[in-house]
Amino acid sequence: MLYIMRNGKTEWNKKRKLQGRTDIPLNTRGMAQAEAVGEWLSGRKIDAVYASPLMRAHDTAKAIADRQGICVRLLDEMIEIDFGLWEGKTSRELSKEFPEFWVDWSWHLDEEKRAESAYAILARAKRAVSAVMDENAADATVAIVSHTMPIKLLMADAVGIPLENMRQVKVDNCGVCELELRKGEQSKLITWNERGFLMRKGLI
Repeated sequence: MLYIMRNGKTEWNKKRKLQGRTDIPLNTRGMAQAEAVGEWLSGRKIDAVYASPLMRAHDTAKAIADRQGICVRLLDEMIEIDFGLWEGKTSRELSKEFPEFWVDWSWHLDEEKRAESAYAILARAKRAVSAVMDENAADATVAIVSHTMPIKLLMADAVGIPLENMRQVKVDNCGVCELELRKGEQSKLITWNERGFLMRKGLI
C-alpha cells in the first residue's frame, strides 16, 4: 500500500507563487499540517517514509517518520517540476506574460531555459515508485511526500485521466492519496486528496 501526499503549506503557497525547485520552507500552518498528517497516519504501521529532497517535503515526511520511529529516505525523482523562469511568479502574472505557454503543458519557456514536460515528470515519478516497490516487501505500507505535479500525474495515470486535463485534478497541501500497488498489475486508487483530518483541526 502506498500513501502519497503533498507537502505542507509554505508562504509561497499562501501567495499563490509557483515554487518548483525553489526550496521554500514550511510556514506555521504547514508545520501544523505536517504534524496533523503524522498524527493521522500514526494509527497505521508505516514501514518506510520517503520524501523529495526539497525541505518542505522532507520536513512534512519527518513528522510522519518520527511517529513511526523510522528515518526519512530521500527520493530524488519525486522532486517538484522545474518551472524554470516561471518560479516565483503567480498564475495571474504568467497568464499575462506567457499566455501561449500557460495553456500548453509542454512548457517551452525559451531557448535557453525549458521547464520539464508533464510526460518527463510522470516517467521519473513512475520510476521512483517502482524503485520503492523493489526496496520494500510486497506487503509493506509506504508513505511518500512529494509535490503537486508528480502526485497529480501519478494519480491521473492511475485512473486514466489524460495528462492534458491536469488542471482538473486537485491535490491540496498535505492531501493524502492512497494507492494499492502490485507488481505487474495496474495500480488501484483507493483515496484521493483525503484531508478530513485537516478540516477537523481547522488547518485547511
